[in-house]
Amino acid sequence: MPRPGPLLRLVGSLERRRGGRAFQLSLALLRAGATSPMALSRQAASGPRAYVIGAGERVDLAVPSAGNTPLMPRHLAVIAVPRADGVLLRGVSLHPELELQVAPMPAGREAPAQSPGAPAAGGAVARGAMSMLFDGLRLDVRAELESPPPGAEEGAAAGILEIFPVGQQLAFFAGTGVRAVGDVVASVAGPDGGGHAVPALVLSQEEPPPAGGALLLRTRLGVHRVEVSEDELRRGLLIGRSRRCVLGRGFDENDGLSRVHAMVIALDDGVYALDLASSYGLRDVSRPSRLVPSARLDDGVGCLVYGAGHLTFEP
Repeated sequence: MPRPGPLLRLVGSLERRRGGRAFQLSLALLRAGATSPMALSRQAASGPRAYVIGAGERVDLAVPSAGNTPLMPRHLAVIAVPRADGVLLRGVSLHPELELQVAPMPAGREAPAQSPGAPAAGGAVARGAMSMLFDGLRLDVRAELESPPPGAEEGAAAGILEIFPVGQQLAFFAGTGVRAVGDVVASVAGPDGGGHAVPALVLSQEEPPPAGGALLLRTRLGVHRVEVSEDELRRGLLIGRSRRCVLGRGFDENDGLSRVHAMVIALDDGVYALDLASSYGLRDVSRPSRLVPSARLDDGVGCLVYGAGHLTFEP
């Protein structure tokens, strides 16, 4: 697929600037059992975007440097997607081995009830509000549309919609698996008619899931292409130099790609890239100096991943 021409890039840029539905989101990080937040963030935004919580730089909610905190540089991400019936929230651990507990937020401002026996999870989807408990901390998330459409108050109530098992909250890169096919035993004859029994085992790659499309990163040195399934797109994939990422693992730190740079995920109206507090950000194709928190990838325009290249998605 050739690089989009100037007119197509301009149209894509104008469509992005129109943005989506405006919403307000608040993040509050508390120690378990506390009533006063140790870190708080309130932001106004529009369109889908990701909020990163951790101990690193450029994150949306950082833990104060005072005290010993268990958070990793990019520990959790909250994806906010404004829709007609409210703001859909998706909270996920950015690490396959890190677990958390999820609880709905009550209507008031009081703390949610946490169950000591609640199962460990890797993430969850909720509408309007949710609370996540992890490593002795609690993250409360609330979001609401700035201008709800008529009748929205009578729409679907806030609550947890889906919970993801640990390690399955995102489609982390796991390499290519192989499996043994068949378990029969064959007799191999020797030169003098003798023989010995050997297992007739054949190693074969796992059958790939139905393809949802391909992620393409066009760089100065060529095109990096990764086939992804519909399920992987629904769960979300990471782009970056980390071994958890499906695209970008062979890049160097000087290539303009962070260890965990962005998430690619399928939403109701298309496939999007969401910046994850990366060092270099995602950029507008028509104005490379302009940072964008999210970009649609399946519109023929895509986005720039700073110096790493031009990112698009082909169904």
